[in-house]
Amino acid sequence: MPTPDSWVDPGGILVDVSTAIMLQGCRAVFIVGDTGLGASTLLAQVSSEISPDMSVMPIHGSPALSGVPYGVLAPYLSAVSVEDITSPVAVLRTIWAQIEQRSVHPGSVVLVIDDAHALDDASATLIAELVHAGWAKVVASSKPHPGIPAPLLQLWHDGAAERFDLTPLTRPQGHELCVALLGGEVLSSTSWHFWTESAGNPLLLKVLVREAQRSVILVERHGVWLITGPPPQRSMELVDVVRLQLSRMSAASREALNLVALAEPASRSLVEQLVSVYAVQELLDHRFIAASAELRPTLRLQNPVYGEVLRRMVPAARSLQLRQRFIDRMDVQTDNAEALLRMVTWSLDCGSPVPDQQLLRAAFLACKLFQNQLALRIASAIREPDLQMMARAVTARSHFNSGHYDRAAALLEPDFTAGSDLTQLLIGSLLWPATRAALGHPLERMAQDAELLRSAGRQLAQQTPKDAAGILAATQERASLIELMMFSLSGNYAAMEEVLPGVLERSAAAAASTHCNRSQAFALSVAAEQLCAIGKPASGAKLALDAIAHLHPRPDEVFFLPEFVLIRCLSAILSSGEWETAQRLVDRYASSPVLALASFGGGTHVALGFIAIRQGKMTDALRVLLPGLEALRISDPQQLFGLAAAMAFYAAASQGLLEEAQRLSTDYSEVHNVGMYLATVHAQGFFDAGEELLVRDGRGIARLLRSADSAAETGAKLLELHALQLCLSLGDTTRLDRFCEVAAAVEGPWAQALAAYGTALRQGTGQALFDAGTQLMEADAVQLASSAYAAALDLFGRAKDWDGAAAARGGLAACHSALGLVRQAAPAPVPKPVLTQREHAVIVLAAEGLTDRQIADQLHISVRTVEGHLYRCYSKLGIGGRDELDKVASL
Repeated sequence: MPTPDSWVDPGGILVDVSTAIMLQGCRAVFIVGDTGLGASTLLAQVSSEISPDMSVMPIHGSPALSGVPYGVLAPYLSAVSVEDITSPVAVLRTIWAQIEQRSVHPGSVVLVIDDAHALDDASATLIAELVHAGWAKVVASSKPHPGIPAPLLQLWHDGAAERFDLTPLTRPQGHELCVALLGGEVLSSTSWHFWTESAGNPLLLKVLVREAQRSVILVERHGVWLITGPPPQRSMELVDVVRLQLSRMSAASREALNLVALAEPASRSLVEQLVSVYAVQELLDHRFIAASAELRPTLRLQNPVYGEVLRRMVPAARSLQLRQRFIDRMDVQTDNAEALLRMVTWSLDCGSPVPDQQLLRAAFLACKLFQNQLALRIASAIREPDLQMMARAVTARSHFNSGHYDRAAALLEPDFTAGSDLTQLLIGSLLWPATRAALGHPLERMAQDAELLRSAGRQLAQQTPKDAAGILAATQERASLIELMMFSLSGNYAAMEEVLPGVLERSAAAAASTHCNRSQAFALSVAAEQLCAIGKPASGAKLALDAIAHLHPRPDEVFFLPEFVLIRCLSAILSSGEWETAQRLVDRYASSPVLALASFGGGTHVALGFIAIRQGKMTDALRVLLPGLEALRISDPQQLFGLAAAMAFYAAASQGLLEEAQRLSTDYSEVHNVGMYLATVHAQGFFDAGEELLVRDGRGIARLLRSADSAAETGAKLLELHALQLCLSLGDTTRLDRFCEVAAAVEGPWAQALAAYGTALRQGTGQALFDAGTQLMEADAVQLASSAYAAALDLFGRAKDWDGAAAARGGLAACHSALGLVRQAAPAPVPKPVLTQREHAVIVLAAEGLTDRQIADQLHISVRTVEGHLYRCYSKLGIGGRDELDKVASL
């Protein structure tokens, strides 16, 4: 496992720098990066890595000494008299003497300069002269702005220096740094949080992790680190980091930075008007802020966490003044969710009044973005009596997001059917039955809720006759959606099939006339679920994707419609065995900040774990599912915990991990196995199979067979196949004929591969089993393919069909490799010649056919430098000249 210190260099630059400085033609190496990217730490590591036959002379640049000639060289100038301290000749002679004392051989001293951008001109010029004379080499770190001093930069232009630019961590690198800091598995959404808040800055990421640990919102559960609550108030350690940055900027730039922090995304032109163009440009040059590429560009902070600290540092009175100046010159962009939330939060922070309608809109946005604490804060600020029911609905959704279903129910139940107009009547009408389901209420109550809503609609229609038709249609439609949700939870697909056509027809007509697609998206996704259950998952997936295309939820809707549709789309794709399509869909939504952290923080793990189990990769499945379980303990809007626990239990039991399996069995048994019927039946099947693996008393198989019978009675072929496939994997072949029949009737590559396998088992020939193994491998059902190849190998061996046996043995080896059961010896790596970045650039251009002059012009170096680089490249690559460059183009 990498150590935290090793992660100042995630790109392996340390090796490149250490190699470059040892090369004969390289006189200087520059490491350029913003504050916090690790340039200084990397420089210290380079010093410790330098060859023993070279000596290091450290030099530390300082803004306080940037105006003092030779100020940074003071530690080496004690022998210079006061009269000679400004004499370039005297200083040069003294430094040369210091170098001579340390030299093992000419040019064996390395000047290691930290913060070279802060060197005074005299020191920079003298150091450049030392390098040009061959007395010393230089390794220096520098900020991009003001950058490397001109005398030293000339070394790079002359081709005598190499430059390495440090960049922020990528998302995978950010995750690995979190793992290194915490010394254990980290939930992907947790590392994503730290990575985004720090903008990939290693220093800030480390500070944020330490801060979260101290405030006990970052905890370890069952070997997995995860965030359990909202971020804490920022620590003084982080405040000090920000203050250090602010101390180096002008007053105008700091004013502009405060404006951006308070109003981001802030109009660039407006900030320039209120402060100055130069202040904004200074912030851009120093990468404190970034500008969008829009026609009317906006500004935002490079590091989100800086915004929290800056907003805290601005006094309320000053914040109010800035807000007034800002608002006087602009209209709040209510179509921009982020801008609206920021402006509303800014107003609340400084005590400025906000219209209740704007507060309500911001509260809706915040709860849908899973910014639950912010949504609660905004909703509590709404005072208008007519908006209180809407505010309570937002509050309930925020509690639902956080897994506090009892709090959500306490708000939703009294308001259900109590609205005085149609909007109020419908606002929480879908969230309430979803909350009932999460609490484990009997499903019959949802049917009662549907009738209560119809009755309330009739009463409201009587009170407002002119709107009666619209009220009756809307409440009838919503009541039908509640019933569809109930059928989805109960698995009553026959009743669902009766209700769906009417809902789809009416919702399609309504969508065409009003462009309101909520009911249509809801109904299409439920229809997809029904098709999936009866054995048509591929057809269901097409409908679900169509539902996503129709997905345009209203801004004043608190029900989680996008997630409701997405989980059914993903279920259909997974059930058909289209693993790559499922993976792409998971990746698409896992990269969304909202879904990655909230609704699908654990859901992505469930999907990936399901794929791994279907493939037979139980080790991978358990590794993926355990972090997902911990995420779902905190937030489980889609009720996936039961499925995750059952799959993890099955994976642990398959590997004989008794202690882990027992813990996971308890997890599954102690929660309501609620949610979509497709998911709960799959969960129960995995749990029964896991128990059979542990006990082997036949009771697990008996329960699976009863489940298959129950599914057969309702025509749920997919669920019947799930139970029969688990029985077959446990060695039970009593239903082999039915297994083949059902598998052949279910859509998708997974089911069709199962049908081929079942048919091959019935035929009992080596060739049939070999062909089934090949089809199973194509469907990526690796474990079953392994079983098919093993059976084929046995039959081929008995028949003395050695060619067939060899082919089966090869298939079996491929399966074992895919399952990680064998390790293939890796070929010895062929060492590649080490080229510096500049040499590589020269050789690439030469391979493209450019002349020495053209290369020199493009790289801004001399022709003689190009010739020198080419000569060294030819020697390293073992070639004679340009005509052999095609042999090494890949290098």
